[in-house]
Amino acid sequence: MNKKKLVIPFILLIVLLIPFGISYFSFQSQQISNQGANEFTTRLQEAAAHHQSFKISELTSIDWDQIYVFKPYVTKSEMEKATGISWTTSHSYFGYLLNRTFLGEYPLDDDSLHKLVFMKNGKVVLDVTLNRSTADFTAMKGFWRDKEVMLKTGEDGKRVVVSGH
Repeated sequence: MNKKKLVIPFILLIVLLIPFGISYFSFQSQQISNQGANEFTTRLQEAAAHHQSFKISELTSIDWDQIYVFKPYVTKSEMEKATGISWTTSHSYFGYLLNRTFLGEYPLDDDSLHKLVFMKNGKVVLDVTLNRSTADFTAMKGFWRDKEVMLKTGEDGKRVVVSGH
């Protein structure tokens, strides 16, 4: 009789742990290290200060073959649809869960923010959210390959703009 009483809670525990396991596996498979994001931003600011044209690949320490530019107010769902892949930069499972709710759906919830997503062989290797006062890539539409992206400092001496593609 005692064994039957233990079986039902055990089955309930298993049923509750299965979705958790699937969700945690999803977090592990979508997580990117995002190493190089701060370095990229620093190099971008330094390049803009020199007022010369430069290639975006000169600013990254990672290997990539495509870059997606997302304008302000683009949702996380729209970004994933455009790139064809889901990813997270969260370092914790709790942060991942929080970002998967409505709280994380609008990472670019301000006119001043836009995002650069660097990809290699169909996988996200770098995700950089930039303030448009640092560099404004919003004139670029869709995705670009490295050879197509040449940048220069804007006339105001601060903003980086696309100079040719």
